[in-house]
Amino acid sequence: MSKVEDTDLGLNRIIVTLKEELSDVVIKVGVQAKDKTVKRGKGGSIRNTDQPLAAIAAIHEFGLGGMPQRSFLRSAFDENKPMINKMGDHIVNSAIKGISTETALDQLGNVVQGMVQKKIVDGPFVPNSPATIKRKKSSKPLIDTGHLRQSIRYVIERKGANHE
Repeated sequence: MSKVEDTDLGLNRIIVTLKEELSDVVIKVGVQAKDKTVKRGKGGSIRNTDQPLAAIAAIHEFGLGGMPQRSFLRSAFDENKPMINKMGDHIVNSAIKGISTETALDQLGNVVQGMVQKKIVDGPFVPNSPATIKRKKSSKPLIDTGHLRQSIRYVIERKGANHE
């Protein structure tokens, strides 16, 4: 009679190590707290303000008063959740193959960042009001100077330490 023996060549150790390495990791994608808003001035010039860009992003994301919700963060995540989960599996597989978890996490952060930026450009969103179109000279929601889209970044956080 044949006998099959299962010998662990280190996979269990790798899995335990990965669980420990990734258990305290969060990838935050969006407008980071330190970013400030820019405004288009008279004659089309762009100037910096002291207003946090995260506040403007939140108003667009959730709506406020008469301003409609134009979700670019939640909807980008929700629409791409299967792909994001697949990339999470890729992180584990990459680590097993010897690629660093930092590299794999950076890849995931970059991909999700790109998804959010694409959502800002492609929408679809509730159209701008006639007054906004007149002021911006554009009917494209969320895009005026391009600053919001360019400010979408990811940050990898581990136990309170940040990695941009």
